[in-house]
Amino acid sequence: MSTCAVVWCDRSAMARGLCKRCYARYKRGLGPNETRQYATWEAKERVRYEATQRREAGEGIADIAVSLSINESTLGKWFRGRGVRPAGGKFGKSLAQNQWKRWTRDDAAIAYTRTDLSIAKRAELLGRSYTAVAGFVRDYRKRPGDPYGIQ
Repeated sequence: MSTCAVVWCDRSAMARGLCKRCYARYKRGLGPNETRQYATWEAKERVRYEATQRREAGEGIADIAVSLSINESTLGKWFRGRGVRPAGGKFGKSLAQNQWKRWTRDDAAIAYTRTDLSIAKRAELLGRSYTAVAGFVRDYRKRPGDPYGIQ
């Protein structure tokens, strides 16, 4: 049994004198004798409900995680599992409705050939996100052949 900086552990010592378990607790702000804020199913559901309400109101995951003392990745899993999305995207704009829609030949032609427009303008014209259009243009150059017959 090795001694970590916080408590007696049966795990091997890690960097900075903390084992993995104790380091994770330290990062969450928990001391050696503290327990999770929810110990029952009802308490956990109450925390999830509060987090869901705050996320739908547009608050960021990082802010919610800090105030509720929950890991960001855990919150992300909860939100994905329940289909929770913020009311608006970044900078107050709504999320693109057809973000996961398949690319048609016409959409691909506009995204790839309209070099007179900026990527942001092309994204606005197509109703897609900036990242989706930029990624399409970048990846289209690397594709073998010409799947949409643009070039």
